Amino acid sequence: MKTLYDLARINQKNPRIVESMISNEKESPLKKLNSLLMSKDNLDDTSAMIEIYGKKNVSAFSRLKTRLKDILIRSTLLQNVNLESSDSRLSEAHNHLRYALATKLLVDLRARNLSVEIAEKSILKAIKYSLTESIILLARILVTHYGQAEYNKYKLNKYLSIQEKYLRIYQYEIKAENYFLDLQRTQLQSLAAPNDSIKSRAKKYVDELESIDDIHSYFFLLNKYKVKSAYFEYQKDFESLLTLSENMLKEFGSEFKSGMFLQNISVRRAWAMIQAGRNDEAIKSGFKDLARIPAGTLGWYFVAHYILKAQLYKGDYQNAIALIKQMIENPKFQKIGENFKEIFYTTLGYIYLILESGLVPSLKYEPSKMPEFKIYKFLNTTPVFSKDKRGINVSILLMHIAYLLQRKDYDAIIDRVDSLNQYVYRYLRKDDSFRSNCMIKMVIQMTKADFNPIRTERYTKDLLTQLKEVKLAGSGENIETEIIPYEVLWKIMTKSL
Repeated sequence: MKTLYDLARINQKNPRIVESMISNEKESPLKKLNSLLMSKDNLDDTSAMIEIYGKKNVSAFSRLKTRLKDILIRSTLLQNVNLESSDSRLSEAHNHLRYALATKLLVDLRARNLSVEIAEKSILKAIKYSLTESIILLARILVTHYGQAEYNKYKLNKYLSIQEKYLRIYQYEIKAENYFLDLQRTQLQSLAAPNDSIKSRAKKYVDELESIDDIHSYFFLLNKYKVKSAYFEYQKDFESLLTLSENMLKEFGSEFKSGMFLQNISVRRAWAMIQAGRNDEAIKSGFKDLARIPAGTLGWYFVAHYILKAQLYKGDYQNAIALIKQMIENPKFQKIGENFKEIFYTTLGYIYLILESGLVPSLKYEPSKMPEFKIYKFLNTTPVFSKDKRGINVSILLMHIAYLLQRKDYDAIIDRVDSLNQYVYRYLRKDDSFRSNCMIKMVIQMTKADFNPIRTERYTKDLLTQLKEVKLAGSGENIETEIIPYEVLWKIMTKSL
């Protein structure tokens, strides 16, 4: 049903196109299913079958869903979908892809002259917006027409030249995209920091892409930026990443006007600022970006996430409370992916930890107006990031222990010591997760000190010193793991003893 709901959402602004393809009979199962999609959210297969047939009929319902899915897909191709992101470039890309497909269809229907007329107008705009795939398809139609059906030497050479140029551009767009995907895939498959071999490969990719100085298409520049960004991240060269991001914001903002990619650069810039310890700048530029992005979209949540992170690192908890409320109470919050919800609820859990610890007596908040957070309800949900052993699992694990300490449930913490030891040994390498490693070892030492505050301080003195010496800013460690600085989290934990 999820696929049908997604398609129905896309078509809900122009329902008559779908309705024109469906029987108007009152008892039509197809009509009933379409009405359910438009009027009732989150129905599962069983509920939908009962509504339509009055009983379960799996085989008939499966065929019905397939028929409606086909209709909804065809309807999507017929209508102009207004994008929530207000991304003019993406809207133009969708429109011109439809025009390119229409010209191909008209050729097959033997309406060649009309097809050529549309193609010649469309290819100019496709070139303006650097829509390489559409350009190649349109150029092929025009080359075939002026080289065979209506020979015209001038136009044939013109479109042959365009075809040759954009085939080369397309080749390098794909190459740049595959280079980035290779680097990303390598990172996803390994829990360790990038080794020298990966760094060397990234440098090779950067050098090759930098040597191509005559291609300035949207997708080539976009993926070249991603490859260079990955390389700077591997080198922990956050200042170079910031400079690159600032330059790309100017170039893409003026030339391509791609709202979606500008959001991606803004998010990466915010990440780099936080890594460089420039939290005030991350907050200031983040709020400027937030004002330009439609509230509740995924890009808006990403930018808000890094503003919130910078506020928590800076210790600006009052504004962090206001922002997390705005994020979670937005009506569109329930529609974002479960993985993103988990990140934001984990952050909310840490904010509740700060509030309940009394660490900052000056904080003003009304509990009744805060988004609800229940630690055990949260833990009982299946973690989306269960395979992310260096990432948010560390955050959830440490947050749970902090709550157990506040509740004086020492036995529950002791029961987890063995798994904590294994966790450090198996997943947290000293070279790329030093601070997380220190933090978990301090918790283990706390249990060995029988939760006695004086012995805990003595047992963890050297580890705490090491933690403070390796500052989060500039270390290149995963800031998604460290929701609040570990130094602050340790204060909350020891205050509970």
